Amino acid sequence: MNLSKKYLFVLPSIFFILVSFPVYGSAKSNNTVEKNNSQENYTYLLKSPKQTKEVLEIMKNQYPSLNVTAIEEIGLIYVENSKNIDVNKIENKIIEYIDVQGELPDLISPYEDAVTPNRILNEVKQLTLDEFKESNQFDTNIEFPSLNSETFTPFNWYLKDVTSDYKNLSIDTGEHSTIALIDSGVDIEHPLIKENIDLTLAKNYVTNDMDITDELGHGTTIAGIMSSIAPDTTIVPYKVIGNEVGKSVWVIEAIIDAANNDNDVINLSVGTYFIKSEKEDKLLIKAYKKAVKYAESKGAVVIASAGNDGFDLDELKELKIKHLPGGLHNVITVSSNTKNNNLAYYSNFGKEVDFSAPGGSLFDDNGSNNTNEMIITTFPINQMNTPLDQSLGIPQGYTLTEGTSYAVAQVSATAALIISEYTERTGNKPSVNKVLKYLEKGSSDIGKPGRDNYFGEGKVNAYSSLMMINK
Repeated sequence: MNLSKKYLFVLPSIFFILVSFPVYGSAKSNNTVEKNNSQENYTYLLKSPKQTKEVLEIMKNQYPSLNVTAIEEIGLIYVENSKNIDVNKIENKIIEYIDVQGELPDLISPYEDAVTPNRILNEVKQLTLDEFKESNQFDTNIEFPSLNSETFTPFNWYLKDVTSDYKNLSIDTGEHSTIALIDSGVDIEHPLIKENIDLTLAKNYVTNDMDITDELGHGTTIAGIMSSIAPDTTIVPYKVIGNEVGKSVWVIEAIIDAANNDNDVINLSVGTYFIKSEKEDKLLIKAYKKAVKYAESKGAVVIASAGNDGFDLDELKELKIKHLPGGLHNVITVSSNTKNNNLAYYSNFGKEVDFSAPGGSLFDDNGSNNTNEMIITTFPINQMNTPLDQSLGIPQGYTLTEGTSYAVAQVSATAALIISEYTERTGNKPSVNKVLKYLEKGSSDIGKPGRDNYFGEGKVNAYSSLMMINK
């Protein structure tokens, strides 16, 4: 890969991040805390989770109507819409309890910085589209064909790849496993995924209710991949993104809830960038670390994306920029490879990458537009799919896409299969380390021999991992 060309592409994005992301302050050791009264939201990570109730009582005594989210398991308190209160008055009473404080950033939209289908349409040669339409063999008489059907052969190559042509289905289908989908919700009416969705424990953190309607479409695309690889696994949606962006605090809260609800796998195809200065504490990092550690203590496997900006994450660290929650200890971080087992042009990379999976790409290895390098998945049936989809004759309820999000979904589904098969054979749920071991043993070593910064331990393969359990 020509990294010099890659950086020409990403430097503007770095600049955007540097000038647009907030800076987070640390708790001061004195008894007076100066705050900017224009700030609306404050977050406090306490020295001990056991202090949460006591601190809440102090805050409520000061302002009974205060809008507060408390995550007692990790001692995190999030105060929302605080412009009309005297924050200094509160903080001076709780300062001795605070470990780290600041303002948590919003999530980056899952489609942010990726080449979206609308942009793709303008970039792809119309001649190519016309030629494809003429040879299009989509059978529109079949209502909602499965993603692995011959109907979608040009674009379901990734499913054949990660399952060894669906051989995994003869071993295990995920019956004894549950995946927490922390994303934008899901289309519960989609025929290909509705049987997988469990609404009993589902939650919407955006509106604080049970409505997990997918306004963005991203969660539905993830669920479609999971259900294609592990068709009998249960998917529990936790909606942390509305029609645009979500909040990091919702993700942290959802991780805790997913762990408490005994989900086996936590899928995080979302993230944000964190910028730290020499003077400030790492609020976001500490909060995520505590949440992930808690999830692991409950036996959940946490899997997250490396990100879609083409960054060398090791070089970002030197700039004091970090992508979260991927890259944290105890989080399986996933990059994206192409059809030919190269790193996708958009995929972040670095030492923190653990595995890769095929996430699709608009461009082939020569840099030419090639829609056949993209991947197909499900899309909300009540939303129009993209102009590119329509140009190619792809039916409503499906979409072409690319991104590390979809690589994560494949690794999550594979982990769910491992857990299901191991549980069925032994009667016991495997530890997080055992799941990791079987992911490693079943992966294909692509790129340089051994672990590398592009693909980690290698490209995940569901069939090979299941075979390792049965040896």
